[in-house]
Amino acid sequence: MKVAIVFDYLLARGGMEHTLIVLARALKADIWTTTYRPECTYPELRELPVFSSPLRFHKRGFMHTEALFRFRRMDLSDYDVVLTMGDWAKQVGVRRENHPQIHYDTPVRMVYDLYLPIRDRLSPPAKIAFVVWAQFIKKLDLQAAARIDLMLAPSETVRERIRKYYGRDAEVVWAPVPVKKFRYKPAKNYFLSVQRITTTKGLELQLETFKRLPKEKLVIVGSVTEPLRPYWEGLKRRAPPNVIFKESISDKELVQLYSECRAVLQTSIDEDLGKVPIEAMASGKPCIAIREGGFKETIIHGKTGILVDKPYLENLVNAIQNLDDYKFEPSICRKRAEFFSEDRFVKRIKRVLSKFEKGIKNSYN
Repeated sequence: MKVAIVFDYLLARGGMEHTLIVLARALKADIWTTTYRPECTYPELRELPVFSSPLRFHKRGFMHTEALFRFRRMDLSDYDVVLTMGDWAKQVGVRRENHPQIHYDTPVRMVYDLYLPIRDRLSPPAKIAFVVWAQFIKKLDLQAAARIDLMLAPSETVRERIRKYYGRDAEVVWAPVPVKKFRYKPAKNYFLSVQRITTTKGLELQLETFKRLPKEKLVIVGSVTEPLRPYWEGLKRRAPPNVIFKESISDKELVQLYSECRAVLQTSIDEDLGKVPIEAMASGKPCIAIREGGFKETIIHGKTGILVDKPYLENLVNAIQNLDDYKFEPSICRKRAEFFSEDRFVKRIKRVLSKFEKGIKNSYN
């Protein structure tokens, strides 16, 4: 079976980019994308067949729209199966010849569940433009979603979104985490926060939390794309002195930071799954996270982390102050992380594709 994996763009180091690498290797697939900057993403991608069509625009909104139409024109008729990942890649399925199509991701969050939080942050002129743009994009997104042959979800949280916004069911295949590369070391005096930098990761909440905890130290590690550079720089200007920022660090340094932190902090709005808590657990460390989205699926409260209820600010401060009252066992954290290992993911995805392939053949017999 000849497989093409279609991905929005390769400009960062994040959970979906890691999943892409695991999928491409397991399925011996070609990768099709728009802009690809090897220096900005995982070096492992250089070892894989990547076909790119660089975008001309790199501002938010313009970039998204150009990518959407670029995928609508893409011809992948030479492949037996097209697997799409991301907000815009699913648009390849609008072309009849780009089928059968499998989509593995969440609905476009900026026009569905995150629409209001994003809209309400904007200035009046930007808000008007965003509302018009989102209505246009939503119409095209629903059109593309209706053409998808099989939907896969990286978590139960995403499965529920697919039901709500697309009126479809999806099969859950837990997103993979490279559990084997992480290790445990005795904790040093800092907390760790890791994420792709967007306005929905709750970073302002983290800064405010550590303003109230001047004796504690937070290290924020971020993967930043150029459209969000001003936001990232603004965070650094507003941060208290006990918060340290690190950008695009090596895997070796990231593993080291995980291994020696006291705990990991996560505050994303309704996260799809959240690989960071799993990476923390693989390092034998607990994760303190707000009780939303995929965090509720991965963290076992009191055993592998702390799930914080609203009001988040006060309860995050309390959780950090009282962390030593919990007796987290590194071995229990590690065992939980292994449930989301790459090996389990590859076995599951191959079973799903084998079943899907048989169904396709039967439909033509």
